[in-house]
Amino acid sequence: MIENKGYPKALSSLRHLGFRVFIIGQAISLLGTWVQGTAQRWLVLELTGSSFHVGILGAVSGLPVLFFSIMGGLLADRFPKVSFLLLIHTLIFIQAMAFGFLVQTHQITFSWILFLALLLGTGMSFEVPARQSLVFDLVGGKDITNGIALHSTVFNIARFCGPALAGILMSAGLMADCFYFKATSALAIMCSLFFIKKRYRSFDEPLGNKGESIIVSFQELFYFIRKRPFLLKILLAIMAFGIMLLPYSILLPSFGRNILGLNAKEYGFMCAANGLGALFGAIFVAIFGHGGNRKSWWLLGCFLFPLSLCLFAISQSFLEACIFLFVSGFIMVITSTSAISILQIEAKDKLRGRLMGLFTTSFMGLFPFGSLLQGKIADEIGIRQTIVIFSAVSFFICLILFTKRNKP
Repeated sequence: MIENKGYPKALSSLRHLGFRVFIIGQAISLLGTWVQGTAQRWLVLELTGSSFHVGILGAVSGLPVLFFSIMGGLLADRFPKVSFLLLIHTLIFIQAMAFGFLVQTHQITFSWILFLALLLGTGMSFEVPARQSLVFDLVGGKDITNGIALHSTVFNIARFCGPALAGILMSAGLMADCFYFKATSALAIMCSLFFIKKRYRSFDEPLGNKGESIIVSFQELFYFIRKRPFLLKILLAIMAFGIMLLPYSILLPSFGRNILGLNAKEYGFMCAANGLGALFGAIFVAIFGHGGNRKSWWLLGCFLFPLSLCLFAISQSFLEACIFLFVSGFIMVITSTSAISILQIEAKDKLRGRLMGLFTTSFMGLFPFGSLLQGKIADEIGIRQTIVIFSAVSFFICLILFTKRNKP
């Protein structure tokens, strides 16, 4: 339902009141997520001094996404999305409060960090596909590209501000407050969801058939993808990114501290540079995403993203690292937003949750393997060399997939 038509094209999805309320709560929630994520990686590095242990953290955080995201998409198709999301964010709130308490009372250990990260990863594996399909419900097919772009914008504002805020809090000796901040931010998205649940009851109704077996549900999804080769190749490339490219984030603490000699505050700002680039990328898509260039942006981005990480890997200073992380963030968001838009628009309504679950599994679910692999290899041959090798492999995988002309 559109309540206000007085918005420019770059903000067209904000015509929908439900989306406006949702995006405010989501912005606050995501800020807390990035504060917590930045703090817990630095905390592991301080406790263990090992890139491999940070890699283990990334693996444990991502394993639930691998195992549960497709199921989360199925549940989003079968059960009321808003109520489902409210339950998940309640569990995330409890997890963050427990994390903060253990840090504050000096009872935190590496084992506790892994356990709590596993809980958060489990929650997010169900939350992401349900949230992504809810965006389509809130804005409709006409405004979906802009809705995804604006959602990506707030995500990347949080990605820029969250690490910087975490760096400031950690440098002030307020590590526990990073996790309490996440707990508080979870309440914001819960308030937004309560509003949507009350005002838009139809958005809290499932589209799928509860009586249909899980096997039949997934057979329907895979048949749909098999008939669309370009979508299949996008998902295969996204899988490569999940293993080869995205785990670079777990190497950032060691790259900052051990190679560039940065402190916690500088590390936070280095991560923030990546988020700032991603923010500009999201704004770019919001402004120019109406021209039907999704396929071209995807093809260009899937080659430029690994190249940008290679440049980051050979950077020699804090400033150079920030510049190339900015560029990498910019390209990554244009690439991922284009992929999500293509998949969302091509998907049938009753399959959208499952398709987003498969995308989440491909994009984030393989992160654990990449994290463990890159963390181990970085300890053996060096951080720079590891990022360069994995980026090059990703580049050539895309070259193989997309050298021939494909029909969308």
